[in-house]
Amino acid sequence: MLFLNIDKPRPEEVKEWMKKNDLSINTAAEVLGLSKRQVSRFISGETTPKRIHALAMQMVWLLNENKKKIIENNINPNTRKKKKILIK
Repeated sequence: MLFLNIDKPRPEEVKEWMKKNDLSINTAAEVLGLSKRQVSRFISGETTPKRIHALAMQMVWLLNENKKKIIENNINPNTRKKKKILIK
């Protein structure tokens, strides 16, 4: 789990999230759809991220972890078997 309390992530946890995902304030703001100022407020502790922001951060982290595993295991996502589902 990335945050001890998903409803009130601490500034240190937000910083750690940015570090784990190799994000600057600019890229974090872009990924979350927020202003740079708002992300700066999260980091400084001036304001606490809402639950929706914390969930979005969790999702970004999960996606990046999955991408790392694909690269590490040299898995090509395009070689997966595809099934067609007929809709009548």
